[in-house]
Amino acid sequence: MLTGEAEHWWRGTSQMLIDRGVVVDWVCFKRAFLEKYFPESVRRAREAEFMRLQQGEMLVTEYAMRFEHLARFYTQAISKAWKCRMFGEGLKYDLRRVVVPMAITKFPALVEKANVVERLESVGKPVKTVGGPAGSKSSGGSQRKPYDRTQQ
Repeated sequence: MLTGEAEHWWRGTSQMLIDRGVVVDWVCFKRAFLEKYFPESVRRAREAEFMRLQQGEMLVTEYAMRFEHLARFYTQAISKAWKCRMFGEGLKYDLRRVVVPMAITKFPALVEKANVVERLESVGKPVKTVGGPAGSKSSGGSQRKPYDRTQQ
């Protein structure tokens, strides 16, 4: 499936590996490909980004996708429970305080619960509007307010 420069590179690299007596399998290809096209410095930067990742203004679904994407670059073994803890700790406080005490250790279940809580939290929040009702601005200081009983 490689084309252009990558195809040319792989033909030469695979032949060199075969000449050395190396078994060329998927693991071998992946290692050689990453060394060539995805340097260690970039992998380390992605790993650091993963460790700092917070939900911020992202929706839970967006955060989960970014989390899963960056988790691939983490070089240590990741247990299911640790992955869930990391994800939970990166959630917004309003979601984290509800979801983390549930101690969910299955990632899809955790994401689903966070989504449910996010939807419930957004239902209770008032919609922000800019300005007030039409015609509410005063055209001078003499307009009576409906609650002002002193001006009768």
